[in-house]
Amino acid sequence: MEKFNTVFVNAGLLMMPLSGAVVTTQQQEDIVNSMLLAQLSARAKYPQAQQQTEREEAVQGVLDNVFWVRLSQPRVVVSGAQTLTLADAVATESAGMFTSRVSEGFIELMAALKSLPSQEALTVWREQTASLIHTEHPASTDCPVPDEFNVCVRFAIIDAESIFHTLMFSFSTRTPLVADYLTQELLVESKGGLRVQGYTYELNEPRFATLRERIVEKLAGKRELFVMPWARSSTDGQPLVIPQDDR
Repeated sequence: MEKFNTVFVNAGLLMMPLSGAVVTTQQQEDIVNSMLLAQLSARAKYPQAQQQTEREEAVQGVLDNVFWVRLSQPRVVVSGAQTLTLADAVATESAGMFTSRVSEGFIELMAALKSLPSQEALTVWREQTASLIHTEHPASTDCPVPDEFNVCVRFAIIDAESIFHTLMFSFSTRTPLVADYLTQELLVESKGGLRVQGYTYELNEPRFATLRERIVEKLAGKRELFVMPWARSSTDGQPLVIPQDDR
């Protein structure tokens, strides 16, 4: 796989290296494969939109099992109904959860995401992060309630020495989501509110090495489907199509 120098989609994760961090190709591979395995395994076990809490626990369980060590207790913030844009929320929340160096990395990540995404990257990311829950509308209802979206989006910064940092936002909204909703103003539902969770992980490389081949085998054929650059290439002249969520 090519060396990261910009934002990549990894299923429902948007990730890039921290500026100035020295990351080997093998370290990059291990991070990408671990996160992809964790996400796909958790979604297969808990496929329903309403199972987000269980799915997140399953992600953490897989990472534990492949010898990613959490360097601190998870940093969690839960707040009620509010209006936000994810681009602004990342800057605010990362500043309170990480060092200034890492927070700046998340801000750089959000700036890089302003690049027009490829159709493939946008479709993969959108399908993995936003699930539509259809609302029953009685025939007599003059003003039907909008359908609800469950959103869970993760951002990650790859650091040196097999360390990476993740920031997750989970919430429900009745705001109709556009295709790339990162800069869209969203109204978070009071039910559940906004959950923000930050982790810093370090890989136990000797122990992970004993599983590396098995993990690569498990992901055979999946890397090409779920891991790709975010930005649209200069040769891609097709107009973007908004992914339709029919779940």
